[in-house]
Amino acid sequence: MKRLIKVIFVVLLVITSLIGCANNTNKSTNDNMNIETIDNETTTEIKISESVKDQNTEQQNIKVNTTEPKKEILEIKEKMFITQINDIFYNVDNYKDKIIVVEGMYSKWNLWNGDKKVPVVYRRGPGCCGNDGWGGFWLNYDGELPKENDWIRVTGTPELVTEEYCLYLYLNVTSLEIKSKRGAEFVKQ
Repeated sequence: MKRLIKVIFVVLLVITSLIGCANNTNKSTNDNMNIETIDNETTTEIKISESVKDQNTEQQNIKVNTTEPKKEILEIKEKMFITQINDIFYNVDNYKDKIIVVEGMYSKWNLWNGDKKVPVVYRRGPGCCGNDGWGGFWLNYDGELPKENDWIRVTGTPELVTEEYCLYLYLNVTSLEIKSKRGAEFVKQ
């Protein structure tokens, strides 16, 4: 009988803890103020309730509309670096609404016909003749450029651009920062 009571107690404890974790809103409280935030795809609603001494509650709703839905952030790491960039190249429509974050070396390279030099963020990788390949993005960036071979962290949105007869995978840069700690310059995947 004692064992049955213990089992029932444990089951009730688990159910109670699961019910408490089911709330989807963010709440923070101050002694007499309750702030609740509800995030939707394009709207953030903030409810502020303030308790008054006589237990009446005054509530104020504030809705903040954003013009764009929140964008998903994809950070490209060392593992699967080349694979993820290839996937973006071949499926750019699946990534055009995502924010891409990537780290690598900085350089300026000529386009295929040699007409202009374009900034790139890249890492070395396997190629057709050994380790002569690379993976990365051409950068559409108007800010101050780093020094050759600086390690940079770039944030932006991807875009395929046709120049002459070639397709180039560009990153429309929203931020670029020079990092002191370098990652792996050579990646395999």
